[in-house]
Amino acid sequence: MQADVTTLYNSPLCSVHNFLCRCSECAISKSEHQDTFSIAYIRKGNFEFKVFRNDLDAHHGLFLVCKPGYEHRVRHVHDLPDECTIFSLSAENFGSVKAQAEDFSWFFNNPDIQSVLVKATPQTEHLHHIIFHELAKPHRQSLFVEQLIADLLLKVLSADSARLKIPLLNYKQKKYYLPVIASVKHYVNNHFTDDISLTQLAAVGNLSSFHFSRVFKQLTGVTPYTYLLRVRLAQATIQIKNTHQPITAIAFAAGFNSLEHFSASYKNVYGKAPSDMRP
Repeated sequence: MQADVTTLYNSPLCSVHNFLCRCSECAISKSEHQDTFSIAYIRKGNFEFKVFRNDLDAHHGLFLVCKPGYEHRVRHVHDLPDECTIFSLSAENFGSVKAQAEDFSWFFNNPDIQSVLVKATPQTEHLHHIIFHELAKPHRQSLFVEQLIADLLLKVLSADSARLKIPLLNYKQKKYYLPVIASVKHYVNNHFTDDISLTQLAAVGNLSSFHFSRVFKQLTGVTPYTYLLRVRLAQATIQIKNTHQPITAIAFAAGFNSLEHFSASYKNVYGKAPSDMRP
């Protein structure tokens, strides 16, 4: 496979790589050995990930989780190049993550499963968005970045069985609509503090409002409003855990118009009051 792979971050915690496909034709790659435990977020594109007896249909909106010590091959499904953010852990940190990710023991303890796809949530996608944005800065706060990375990886590895049921998408949905949904998600993650309308989001995807709303729900499992709400809650959670700002200030900075709405939404999604999330 032809690709540009650049290192965005490297520390004892993990390394983060930006993978940009440069293939000129859709062909099956040669076998590549998986040396480290990795979690890759698929920002764009669609490819088949072939490992052992399993063929995984990897596309935007999914995380690809891979154990070390196995070989894999990749085949493109269409001519849209894939882009991924790859988080790789050392053997020592892999052991630590395994010990903390009890919900994923079925994966770690089964030698017949080498890789698995996990459906992204608005929260994990927003965490990835913030991490990717922070790593693009010339100067970054390592402790803040690494805390976000640790939170992201553990959230991905806490996926329950319902979230592991990846919806089957047809060729048209993957080729034509996934890029639309990816661009809309990117817009939401950059403008979540704005008063965004359905018409605005549909315009980003160049679709009618009714068509866009239906396609977005089909491909993500949530409505555009729910996605925006959970992105705002995810941003608020980052601030609650990593700053000493008042809860009210955090709520308004995340795009909420009232503390009551924020508190009720937060408890409905996380089962806790915002103040209970403070370390």
